[in-house]
Amino acid sequence: MSQSCDRIVNGLRQAGFTIEIIHFVNRDRKIRRKQQQNGGYTVIPFSNSEAHVLNVAWNYIKTLGSFDYIVCFGGYLSMIGAPVFSQWAGVKLVTLIRGNDLDISIFTPRKRGILEDALRQSSLIFTVSSDKADKIRKWIGHEGVHYVANGIDTMLWQPTSGELEFAKEWKRQQGEEQLTLGIFGQLKAKKGLDFFLEALKRTSLVEKTHLLLVGDVEEHLEEELEQMRCTYTVLPFHDRYELMKYYLCCNALVIPSFYDGMPNVLLEAGALGVPVISSAVDGMADVIAHEEDGLLFEPADEDSCRETLYQFFSMTGEEQLMLGQHLKTKIETQYSHTHETLAYKKYLS
Repeated sequence: MSQSCDRIVNGLRQAGFTIEIIHFVNRDRKIRRKQQQNGGYTVIPFSNSEAHVLNVAWNYIKTLGSFDYIVCFGGYLSMIGAPVFSQWAGVKLVTLIRGNDLDISIFTPRKRGILEDALRQSSLIFTVSSDKADKIRKWIGHEGVHYVANGIDTMLWQPTSGELEFAKEWKRQQGEEQLTLGIFGQLKAKKGLDFFLEALKRTSLVEKTHLLLVGDVEEHLEEELEQMRCTYTVLPFHDRYELMKYYLCCNALVIPSFYDGMPNVLLEAGALGVPVISSAVDGMADVIAHEEDGLLFEPADEDSCRETLYQFFSMTGEEQLMLGQHLKTKIETQYSHTHETLAYKKYLS
């Protein structure tokens, strides 16, 4: 989420917007502000009391002078405070719904009212998938809901010769008889990893597969990996740019989520020309056209997942590369950071 926030804020600041970021954190003991171009970044310490930290935040917000919007960028604490702050300040509320802000909160009793209150008071709501926008419209009848896809700056997302050589050597060591399938990010059951492992286990492709898992793996999933007949590599979470060489090691990136937003890994892998095999939900269904620039399977459907895996493994190397290249072209022409900024600017200007 922080990566998406930084990208959106930087894009809008470059477009002429002045933005003051207020970040609630655990590690600081006092309020501190850092001046930035077209705005600033302020840290407000978070204690065990939501009421205390939000009252402190309002006292600070009052000192900022006039502004046009209060923007709620995910998180339950922001959703508690932002609707009240916008009314006290007499300005419009804008709420950005990211990954699990809707999926989790709407079915969590203690969070549902907070979410609904924020959405109903918002003048504008932005979502990262068309499905989430549609769900909000149907749930509360809000007409100011807009789907704005995540973007990526492809000019800054270019591999070095060393990274390309690293990936080439990785694939050489795996041999032509194995394909590397990568899963990056939150490697948890709710993200569909256990489902995917079970689906893969019940194919004849296991011994032809090397799994490259980058992120924090839940303990029970590590035990399941040990029982698989495929080879695998588990790496800890890496800085975004350190991930690039590992994306390039993959013959395909797999995103088996039951629900999601528009994960950055989708755009990051796709922008490098890595094919994506994904469940047909949320941002993945928005970006990928099945069999044109990626492969989709029905979420939580093992038969559909296995069929899609067989389809990918039956492709020639050239066909797999073309799948990735088509996705790369789409991301460059439709999902750049410039497209993202222009979409927000259109509604906020």
